[in-house]
Amino acid sequence: MENIDIWKFLAGLGLFLFGMNQLEKAVKELAGRRFKGFIRRHTKNKIKAILGGTFITAVLQSSSVVSLMLLAFVGAGVISMQNALGVILGSNLGTTFTGWLVATLGFKVDIESFIMPFIAIGGLLVVLFPKRERFVNTGFLTIGLAFLFLGLSYMKDSITYLAEHFDVSVFVDYGPVVFLLVGFVFTAIIQSSSATMVITLSALSTGIINFHAAAAMVIGADLGTTITVLLGGLQGTASKKRVALGHFLFNLITDVLAFLSMSLLIMFVTEVLGIRDELIGLVVFHSCFNILGIIVFYPFLGKFAKYLTGKYSSEDDRVGFFIHETTVEVPETALEALSNETRLLTSLVIKLYSMAFMLQPDQATVPMRNGDPLKAKEGFKDLYHRIKRLQGEMINFYGDLQKQSLTEEESSGLSMIIAATNNALYAAKDIKDIEANLGNFRRSGNSTLTKLYGFLSNCGAAMIGSYVEMLNSQKHKLHFEGLGNLMIDIQKNYDNLLNMVYDRSNRKHLSEEQIATVLNVNRQLYSSNRAIILVLKDHLLNPGQAYEFENIPAFR
Repeated sequence: MENIDIWKFLAGLGLFLFGMNQLEKAVKELAGRRFKGFIRRHTKNKIKAILGGTFITAVLQSSSVVSLMLLAFVGAGVISMQNALGVILGSNLGTTFTGWLVATLGFKVDIESFIMPFIAIGGLLVVLFPKRERFVNTGFLTIGLAFLFLGLSYMKDSITYLAEHFDVSVFVDYGPVVFLLVGFVFTAIIQSSSATMVITLSALSTGIINFHAAAAMVIGADLGTTITVLLGGLQGTASKKRVALGHFLFNLITDVLAFLSMSLLIMFVTEVLGIRDELIGLVVFHSCFNILGIIVFYPFLGKFAKYLTGKYSSEDDRVGFFIHETTVEVPETALEALSNETRLLTSLVIKLYSMAFMLQPDQATVPMRNGDPLKAKEGFKDLYHRIKRLQGEMINFYGDLQKQSLTEEESSGLSMIIAATNNALYAAKDIKDIEANLGNFRRSGNSTLTKLYGFLSNCGAAMIGSYVEMLNSQKHKLHFEGLGNLMIDIQKNYDNLLNMVYDRSNRKHLSEEQIATVLNVNRQLYSSNRAIILVLKDHLLNPGQAYEFENIPAFR
């Protein structure tokens, strides 16, 4: 056993997984929007959903990417849970495409000669056209395909010696169950049923395992891919839980049926279909039991969707604290709920601002009724997405409320609230766009960049403190004057940083790219602060004051 080239096997596995990853990224960049549009258009009924899921997964070669699309579409109400389950059924069949590709090409051609043009073309496209995004992504796609097959070659070569010296008979007494578990555990660890399929095909081609054992490993691999999705989904929103549980239950029931009827399915492949090539037979077997699962589940998709919807309440999806507890049929109460929700939205944006500068949580704490909405362990990106979802909920509520019979005063108040929610999102987006730049400034070894970042951080902390104080203050008469002063302050901060950058003693220590980046960050911070002030203006002032505020010199 000491002569087994374990590093060559692991290198092959690494190259295969890396190639799959590059393929997935490149295809998403080249046609990601088209695939999203395809899902929207081709999920109007169960059959279209299944066929669409099969096609997209076969091309993307990642059921996880398809699952992420589904989470977004189900959560936004673009597609129904029933049709989302149809896409999941189809995606399982689509994952068998890798097996077909490997079985028909990977073991039939001289791989190293086959991949040379792919590496040559891919490498040249990436290096010669770095600014042509489509060329670069096409290059990565071809390189990914080459690495996929090169990894297969390494794994196949390393397994050849193992086939000659390893006695598989020690596992025969355990039956196919042990191979089922091996496929399940290995796939659960590396999270790629395609890689497990390639290893199984390699082992089958060299005679390490027989056809029955290979079939059991493929069934185990099919179930192993669901573990990460299941564990991650159970900690997420209700729609995420439904999709994850639906994916798991479909695979579990399908794989149990496949394992129990394995002998019959193998007989169907070898005797009825007459397939003698074991490699082709294995991928046909893989496709057959997934088709069997689709046939079994298809009549019950509606009931299955109802079961999943009932199991996880839609309340788990809600971000808002107030609008879900009232009705638009009582406009006065509804407006109060929207106003409270605006306060929540503003507090989340202020929290996002503080996280961008890594300030202490208590520097952006806005007391809220019904508990603290600022989750302690929430990441920057998660908080940004929560802000977007909350704004979406408020827009939906606003649309329903607008249909009611409102007084002139209520209509005016409603317009101010919706303006505040829009400005809150603009502020959040500006902060999100420069968060990475601020992190780079913070970690930079350039003393001038560090000094500029310190100035921005101090200004940010002061502004955040002012925003929190104003939100917490009950002295409404002071809001008008305070907001005017804040407009003056952000203009001063903007001008002072410009002067610091233009100062020759600072400028000579910065590259042209660094200067451009600092100026862009300064502009977007000004834009974000201005948007937050506009949120506070519409949230804290009455319509007359708001109109008067828009005419002060500092605002203009």
